[in-house]
Amino acid sequence: MNYLREINAFVDWLETNPLDAITQALWFHLMAINNKCNWPEWFAVANLTLQARLGVDKKTVIKHRNILIQKKLIEYKNQSKTAGRYKMLSVSARMGGINPPPREPQEYGRGSPLYRWPEENTGGNSPPLRVAEDPVSGNIPLEPEPTAGAGGNFPPIRGPAQDTGGSIPPNRPPTRGPDRSPLDKPNQTKPNEEDLYTIFRHWNAQRIITHRKLSDKQKGHIRARLAEGYTVDEILEAIDNYAAVLHGDEYYWTHRWRLDEFLLHGLDRFKSASDPRTNFLKDKSKAPRRAQGGVNKYAGYANRTVTYHDL
Repeated sequence: MNYLREINAFVDWLETNPLDAITQALWFHLMAINNKCNWPEWFAVANLTLQARLGVDKKTVIKHRNILIQKKLIEYKNQSKTAGRYKMLSVSARMGGINPPPREPQEYGRGSPLYRWPEENTGGNSPPLRVAEDPVSGNIPLEPEPTAGAGGNFPPIRGPAQDTGGSIPPNRPPTRGPDRSPLDKPNQTKPNEEDLYTIFRHWNAQRIITHRKLSDKQKGHIRARLAEGYTVDEILEAIDNYAAVLHGDEYYWTHRWRLDEFLLHGLDRFKSASDPRTNFLKDKSKAPRRAQGGVNKYAGYANRTVTYHDL
């Protein structure tokens, strides 16, 4: 399946088959996830992942998923306690943009349907194929055979231009082509229980909202975020940022989430890449100024006084 061809075909299909904006967004997210997984026929996506991407609840995801199923854009298999499995149905094939099947190799001789006689009239607008004939005999000349040199030997077969020895270069191993796999692959390593409890214990240590035990719902949210590509360290850093903003008087954010709510709504806001310790300041003028590139470009310099003659 070709990613760009499917997107273009889907946009063309929408011109005569309008869909709700959330339904369109769900199709685009499913297509992007399938691309990240390197185009398996069936791939698993948790409802929590789609909820986080679309910013809607579970019932809304199910509603718009059923619309895509009814429109025969996807297929879905319910896996009860595990993430459901999806299959993307080709829109370009439905729109007639599927690639034609490979043609059998044919010989370009007089027995081939592609062969034209020298003076054949095709009946179309284009002129017939003409071959140079001998002006005396009228025969089509054959390709001249190589002639021997002065010493009676045929000239050697020459290789590429860089080969000056006149011999065919030895076989070389095939050059490896570019990597066609997606650049942004999801985290395909299954998280272990210790990773889940590491995040849970770190959350309770920040004293935001303390939980007595790690529930199955919270485990599902952690697994969904790890499956999206977040690392354990990135989630711990986001929790630290959230706690610092929540407990700091210089920040305006005061809403307290539970762990599962934070993973669903707050992780993207408070990850270090989003710079939450600057974005949530009450007074942005107090934000520390950074040199270009995010580092102090004068680090390592020492101030000293010199006279004019030393310059």
